Amino acid sequence: MYKVEWSEEMEILIGPYHDFICEVLKFVNEEPKFIVKQDSDTSVLKKKMQTMVKDESNIYSFFEVAIRTNLKEYICELKYEGINLLDQYNEFVDNYENFLSLEWNANITYSKQVTEAFEYFYTDLIHGKIFNDLIGESNAIKEFRERITLESTCPYCDIHDMEFDIASIDHFIPKARYPLLAIYPKNLVVACSACNDRIKKEKLYLPIIHPYFNNLDDYFCFTYKNNVIEFEFLDHISVGDREKVENFFKLFNIEKRYNRYCQKKLKRLKEEIQRNVIKLIKSSKDITIGEIESNIREEICEQYNYILKEKKIDPLTKLRLDYLKQMSKEDLSDLSLYIANENSYKPIAFGMN
Repeated sequence: MYKVEWSEEMEILIGPYHDFICEVLKFVNEEPKFIVKQDSDTSVLKKKMQTMVKDESNIYSFFEVAIRTNLKEYICELKYEGINLLDQYNEFVDNYENFLSLEWNANITYSKQVTEAFEYFYTDLIHGKIFNDLIGESNAIKEFRERITLESTCPYCDIHDMEFDIASIDHFIPKARYPLLAIYPKNLVVACSACNDRIKKEKLYLPIIHPYFNNLDDYFCFTYKNNVIEFEFLDHISVGDREKVENFFKLFNIEKRYNRYCQKKLKRLKEEIQRNVIKLIKSSKDITIGEIESNIREEICEQYNYILKEKKIDPLTKLRLDYLKQMSKEDLSDLSLYIANENSYKPIAFGMN
């Protein structure tokens, strides 16, 4: 529900993935070039790397990783493609936000070999010690996941606390369909396993907002009426932005999940307000309905300020804050009478002493 600020720490941890991909794909475009597959290709490539490592003019930092891992085999496979994958990768990265807004179309079909190579980068290579030694981290992707989950809720749904063991890394633009983005840093979003593994999976609806670039809170507010949670767009939101938000809600099944699992939070919040006001006026005498309502509004304000401090930390802060805003604008005379009756005395008429 809230924007995830791309911090310097995040950049330090996984930002080097981008430089790594650029280096690998730059080398794929260079000699030796393979056209027809031969059993000796991997050996030829390895010897080339071993020779270049000793050359002071060598500009590539990943050779030691390639020599000591299966990376060299996948580089061979990418060389067989005979296309400029570096240009394709850079074009996609440059147009990442445009792609999400349907202002640029990645009209590219990727071969099985390209998909498998980038799948290897994500599922195997970046988790290994040899690669992480290269970028100066013990396990950058694990550390990234751990840092994001500390005192944080899911940026997609805001329903769940994110503990390390129940959070996962989502490829916002699915790597199965767009493998070049498999380890592009800003395509990697730490989310709750419900959103990523059970609901979103490999789906994507365009145009859509993204938690690294947009603050969903700025586009809409929740309402709770007649035991139904709905969302209403703010007046200044354009038609195009509404479609992005609607697709985000559709992708993560927000409205259905909120109505099934989150209504009880609002009921408990209202009950807490009632209890606190009853406790406050318990020893009061000759209190008016107007004074009870004033106490309710003060309690709403206190609850709002308390929850506001917990944004991105406690679950459902967006929902609860919007509900409190809604309550503050409503006629609270019925609630005031209910509290008066619960307090077991007959209040003086509204506003009269």
